[in-house]
Amino acid sequence: MNYLITGCFGFIGFNFVKQLLNENKDIYVYGVDSLQNICSVKNEQISKTFDNFEFFNLDINKINDLEIQDIDCLINFAAESHVDNSIYNPELFIDSNVRGVSKLLKFGMQNKIKNFLHVSTDEVYGSIDKGYFDENSIFNPSSPYSASKASAELLINSYQKTYGYVVTIVRPANNYGIYQQPEKLIPFSIAKLEAGENLEIYGDGKNIRHWLSVDDTNKAILSILANGEKGEVYNIGSEFYLSNIELSKKLINIFNLKEDRISFVEDRPGHDFRYAANIDKLKNIGWRPDAIFDNELEKTVEWYLNNKQWWVDQYKNIMANKRDKRLGLV
Repeated sequence: MNYLITGCFGFIGFNFVKQLLNENKDIYVYGVDSLQNICSVKNEQISKTFDNFEFFNLDINKINDLEIQDIDCLINFAAESHVDNSIYNPELFIDSNVRGVSKLLKFGMQNKIKNFLHVSTDEVYGSIDKGYFDENSIFNPSSPYSASKASAELLINSYQKTYGYVVTIVRPANNYGIYQQPEKLIPFSIAKLEAGENLEIYGDGKNIRHWLSVDDTNKAILSILANGEKGEVYNIGSEFYLSNIELSKKLINIFNLKEDRISFVEDRPGHDFRYAANIDKLKNIGWRPDAIFDNELEKTVEWYLNNKQWWVDQYKNIMANKRDKRLGLV
């Protein structure tokens, strides 16, 4: 079976490729990535040790330049994903997350790829004070990032209705784990604590997220490909909910530091208060999250401290180009 994985050197995509190749010896994976940051470049170097893998340095907006055939499954992880960056440069997110998806849809149709899975986000639902969103809940995105992901889904839906081209969509919760770029909350916080700096939190820190191990996310995707229905939408979540202030305290405790290492800054525009997605539909095809958050968080911290060479250059680049002093919390 031949896979085409776009965004193959991003956080979730790279972990997925590693897991897919480790568990399957009779497949071939074509990877596409535009190598936009230092960590992606380092992942590309690591990939040279992979068997049954071929890489193409390509932006998904130029996917038609790819001359390969007989693709059985296309999985799109490619996206601009940092909410703060979308506030400063929404056009970049439209280009990647909407226009790029349109190019992938055209490519998939032209090459008659029968299995197409698109990775979206639970942020398309917006915020919910109580209860849970299910897959039929109305979109209410709050940031240019989540709006771009919602737009991509609407485009996919139009292709299914107009052209009969079937695409499966997954909406994961906030992911954590190894190989996550240091601009995101958990690795960024690890880097700041390791550097002896305080953690700066938006607003009062009470914003709630449900956290999902990247390994559980990728197991869910594999389960959907094997047992799910094509053209359906699946929420992927952990049912583990935590406020940003509680998460920050857990990280500080792992470092054996005092909680006075936390300070608060002006809240981010359009900052959603709570994300919560119902995952019964995914459970019905046999998937359950395995990770225990506290255990996995400690393992994640340990990995970052033992692999500074992977992230430290990117972290320095982020700090050198920060637009303000705030820590963006997803």
